[in-house]
Amino acid sequence: MSQDGSVRAAELRSETDHALVLIAEDEAPIADALAFIVADAGYVPVQAAHGREALEIARARHPALVITDLMMPHLSGTDLIVALRDDAARDGYRAPPIILMTAAGHRLASATGADAVLRKPFDIREVEDLLHRYLGDPSPSPPHGK
Repeated sequence: MSQDGSVRAAELRSETDHALVLIAEDEAPIADALAFIVADAGYVPVQAAHGREALEIARARHPALVITDLMMPHLSGTDLIVALRDDAARDGYRAPPIILMTAAGHRLASATGADAVLRKPFDIREVEDLLHRYLGDPSPSPPHGK
């Protein structure tokens, strides 16, 4: 894990959970809160501190879901969405569902191509509902010792 608490793409190669949720958010308290909600719901959170890092992680791991802020350094949420959709079309796979977080409003966000919009400040139940809508229930862990 990097000094800022995010997981780098090289560290993700050992991750095998299919319910990987990429959180692209440059404000650490918001990213940490989302990571807690994601983990508590039974999914595997991975944080990226900016858009370019999120794109690198997504390309290396193909997360099941992406939650991205609209305004981030190095690559905006809008640009991240475009890049992820372009990658999927070019490489012949289905792009992950993308949830865009914004305080700017739903009209602006819906024009970005996101699958859903999460308005800031967000409600925990709304995050959980979106996780379950796009990922279903997380796979149960195998019993210990097996």
